[in-house]
Amino acid sequence: VAGEDGTIPMSEDADPLKVLTNEAEIAQWNADLLPADTSSAENGCIVCNTSRWPLLIDPQLQGIRWLKQKEGATERNLQIVRLGQKDMMRKLESALEN
Repeated sequence: VAGEDGTIPMSEDADPLKVLTNEAEIAQWNADLLPADTSSAENGCIVCNTSRWPLLIDPQLQGIRWLKQKEGATERNLQIVRLGQKDMMRKLESALEN
């Protein structure tokens, strides 16, 4: 319900990481080689709380190693694509079809 000024009330200390995960889960991700910075924890949150096709923003390529370890089993058919990769569109189309 919007407030009198038309904005949605929200506490100033709202933290999506505290809502979507906990310190124990983040510690496990770090033990599984996900870097310990906030951006990596946010990416971990997105990957673990998304039911389909999460987009991982990973400019330093640190999260890819963690993701491969977490989801890299043969039956999972993990596909990692990078912007500008020659077969990126084909892989995306195939992932969306399956």
